[in-house]
Amino acid sequence: MLKAAATLQLDLLEDALTEGLTLKDATPYNIQFVGDRPVFVDVGSFTTYRPGEPWIGYRQFCRQFLYPLMVRAHADVPFQPMLRGSLDGIPAETARSLLKGRRATRPGVAMDVMLQSRAERTMSDSSRNVRSEMSSAGFSAELILTNVHRLQKVIEKTTWDSGESTWSEYATCDHVATQRGPKETFVTRIAGLKHRTLVWDLGANDAHFSVAVAALADTVVAVDGDEAVVDRVFQSLSTSGPHNVLPLVMDLADPSPGLGWRGVERRRLEDRGQPDLVLMLAVIHHLVIGANLPLAAVVDWVASLGSEVVFEWVPIEDPMSQRLTANKRRSEVHADYDEESLRRYLDGRFEIKEEMPLEGRRLFHLIPTN
Repeated sequence: MLKAAATLQLDLLEDALTEGLTLKDATPYNIQFVGDRPVFVDVGSFTTYRPGEPWIGYRQFCRQFLYPLMVRAHADVPFQPMLRGSLDGIPAETARSLLKGRRATRPGVAMDVMLQSRAERTMSDSSRNVRSEMSSAGFSAELILTNVHRLQKVIEKTTWDSGESTWSEYATCDHVATQRGPKETFVTRIAGLKHRTLVWDLGANDAHFSVAVAALADTVVAVDGDEAVVDRVFQSLSTSGPHNVLPLVMDLADPSPGLGWRGVERRRLEDRGQPDLVLMLAVIHHLVIGANLPLAAVVDWVASLGSEVVFEWVPIEDPMSQRLTANKRRSEVHADYDEESLRRYLDGRFEIKEEMPLEGRRLFHLIPTN
């Protein structure tokens, strides 16, 4: 997704320069995804190009687009924690430290990382006006276009082989194959009770159920913490659709917070729109057993969304729960992780509109009471 956004940013800059314009910003936050389609939203970034001016957004493009892609592709280091830690992106010096040795021979690394890092170190103690110096040296739109074309090739060649991850082969598990049919029937029937504006599929994995309800909703947000899985989902959606499903990488137990000034420049998921249906399928055991969150706290958070919920209960005896308890004693799992406690916590927050047993598990259709 970041690669698609970077390509759009460069293509727009190329088109702008041919029209006597430029883009003064080069941040991924100016590009939002409508389903799987990147859309540039900051019209105010366009400004008249003044002859002799350099591309002011180049440094920002490197820090927020190019370096994240490079460290993932060449050093196999996830960029999400870095971008979550700083709105300004990855500094050239940090990228240089991750891309030394043989990695420095990869496309663009020598010019865009090593030289940029050296230049930033040189300029950090200087009061020179670089923009003025470049203008005096006869910098031109043609030079910017040459750089844009070079960067387009670098981005194209910067690829990441996600390989296998912890949950990338989850869909091949035996219980998934036997349960998906009945579960999909239940989910699509509930989703189809009325048209849905916004559906969240939390713990979406390969987005099977996101795709199943896509025709019943305006937008489906498919959230999963496994980057490799989400990357594959995006590629599949881009190729085959449906095109109203937005895949996002996010750990529900450690979600992206509000960032920037006063924590509201980049808002957390809960502040970006209220879903009218939330799917929480085969995720509760990951939160309570895997992440050690209290069951009552998880139910309280779900209730705070004020949405209908299709919820799957996965008991402690379930094979997938047992997988998560492999290195835990029973005393190290919350003592109230049982269906009786779940029903007690749901009471007063939700009406259980419908429920269905499913090979040891149980599906609930929950309606908020407030």
